[in-house]
Amino acid sequence: MVGVCGSCQYAGKPGYESLSLGVDQKVLDEMKVVDEQIKKHMKDYGFTHGNCKEHYMQIAMQIPGMTPERLALTQSKVKNANSMPACLLKDDALRHAFMRGLFTKDEIDKAAQQVQQSNQNLTERFKTLAGIKK
Repeated sequence: MVGVCGSCQYAGKPGYESLSLGVDQKVLDEMKVVDEQIKKHMKDYGFTHGNCKEHYMQIAMQIPGMTPERLALTQSKVKNANSMPACLLKDDALRHAFMRGLFTKDEIDKAAQQVQQSNQNLTERFKTLAGIKK
């Protein structure tokens, strides 16, 4: 299962501007790509939608009758909740991985290893072309 913050996924779309948490338009444009990737891979992964900590607190603050004491209690509970999805508006690395269709830790790690190996091969090739010995 891949946890996704539904509020992050829809942030910046018409009618959902309040979910943007004040992030740059560039991030909101990237979230459009994330949304497309999620829709494209719906059959390949089990996506589960919830709210990230940031959006959960935004929603909690809008509850009628929410007192500062209750808000503080909610905030302390949310800080300790590890099962909530990451905030894709704030987590650049995860957002960029999702933009590439990489949704699991294994896929992200494998892609990083491939990039590192490619960079190493390229460096070795440049050294060879430049006549630099090892």
